[in-house]
Amino acid sequence: MMLKHIRSIFNVLHCILIIIASLLVLSCKDKIVDPPQEKQLYSPMLRGKVIIENQTEYSNALIYIDSLNRGVSTDSSGNFTIYFSEKDSVYSEVFKVVYFLNDYDIPDEKFDNKFSLRYSAKIMLVKGKLKLDTLDVDSEGNIKTKVMKQIVRVEGWTDKYEYRVGDTITFTARVTNLSDRTIHIVTTICGGSLGRNDFLYNDKYIAFRLNGYLPPFNAECNIDVQSGQYYEGTVSDLIFGSQSLIPDEYIVATPFQIEGRTLNHLESKFYKYIVEEWDKIHRGASPKLDLFPNKYKFPHIKIIK
Repeated sequence: MMLKHIRSIFNVLHCILIIIASLLVLSCKDKIVDPPQEKQLYSPMLRGKVIIENQTEYSNALIYIDSLNRGVSTDSSGNFTIYFSEKDSVYSEVFKVVYFLNDYDIPDEKFDNKFSLRYSAKIMLVKGKLKLDTLDVDSEGNIKTKVMKQIVRVEGWTDKYEYRVGDTITFTARVTNLSDRTIHIVTTICGGSLGRNDFLYNDKYIAFRLNGYLPPFNAECNIDVQSGQYYEGTVSDLIFGSQSLIPDEYIVATPFQIEGRTLNHLESKFYKYIVEEWDKIHRGASPKLDLFPNKYKFPHIKIIK
């Protein structure tokens, strides 16, 4: 009787041990279902973001990769993505990344005397792929968010909103120096490369040049604007009818040079890229002024029949 009782206890313990062993096996299987993943080393894209001081939306900034001669614009939230493709597989080197708005600087910009180009970050490509966690790129393929600080505020206004062909339009432009240094500006009526008069601009049409009675900015070509000060000039223009001017809404703009910005790079691929490619890039919510990247606040007018 005693032996039968002992056997019963042994059988129960044996069953318990089998159950425990089975649970341990199942537990181990759960832990090794997914093998450890290898760390990603390269990416086919570069991402980043900019914040543009004194603006409510952050489109229109140009992000340009020097030597690769490729650029994109930020969207309204300041985000951008640059993609690398199979044709980039020939590149295995370090590239400079330029952030550009003509009226803005980035405080951590570096100046490369050899190429006369300010840049804000460096990336490395290996056989056309972005190397992660290297130089200014993190392990997710992002560059740290950049804050663009306004150098000058450029704004303008006209004497009215609606005009007909044959009317005279009076346009005033003001450049306010928001930096802590003296800004030298050159009005392009004196022979600048990007234009010689103020003009009307609409994304859908070729820019329409106006016939100015007086040069923009009162015919002064070289102006020093002290920190906290502004320069203001007025020009009267005839909206003549010898060219086809379609009734629509237009931006009134005037080109000028800020010393140390776009026109200092006349011989560079960067300058040529802006002149030849900038107007082809989708640029978010900002009007497409076809001269160079900017956040100017030029006025809108309407041409009526």
